[in-house]
Amino acid sequence: MVTFVTHRKKSLFLQKISVMTKELQQFPLFSQCSEEMLAELLRWPYKRKVYQEGDMVVRVGDTCDSLMLLSEGTVETRMGSETGREVVIDRLQAPKILAPAFLFSKDNTIPVEVLTITEGVIWYIHREAFFQFMTAHPEVLRAFLGILSDRSHFLSGKVRSFAVKGLRNRVLDYIRQHGTITNVGETAEMLGVARPSLSRILADLQAEGLVERTKEGGYVRCRKPLG
Repeated sequence: MVTFVTHRKKSLFLQKISVMTKELQQFPLFSQCSEEMLAELLRWPYKRKVYQEGDMVVRVGDTCDSLMLLSEGTVETRMGSETGREVVIDRLQAPKILAPAFLFSKDNTIPVEVLTITEGVIWYIHREAFFQFMTAHPEVLRAFLGILSDRSHFLSGKVRSFAVKGLRNRVLDYIRQHGTITNVGETAEMLGVARPSLSRILADLQAEGLVERTKEGGYVRCRKPLG
């Protein structure tokens, strides 16, 4: 009887590990890893936390001492400006790594807040465990470096957009990238401007024949090439 119970517990444990490793394999970081490799990583302490819509995941000044993996849901990263307005830096949809650039930084305090805009699930794997895992598996290290490079490229473009380009060009860039503006208020937050300012730019672009409203109302899309 004891043997049967022990065997059943072991079987349930292995099933649980299999489900968790499959959840991790959806990340490009671990896409080349076998279940056995990820089971090795899960021998280290970790947390898998469920969040509700509107939960604060990270506050400005929190330290980043764990690899944060958004496996379900969507979050926004925000930063306050000197005028008191909150600027939406990015909207991240699972599967996505959160704040990877700060994980091994000498100053690992996070300068933005992270807020869930849907229900979500985030894994927390301590950086020492992740470092040991990358050391043992160079393909994971290579994938992590690639993710850091891509993120750096995105943030460089974001900084250049705010520092160099006027609002009109930033709006045009946004439309080129996304094809449509489905919510003026949310887009204003993404661009770090007041909604009326964005509405004025969109009205000008509409008058020039570069964008038009859709029949649904309040939606804007490209009408012709933006040059």
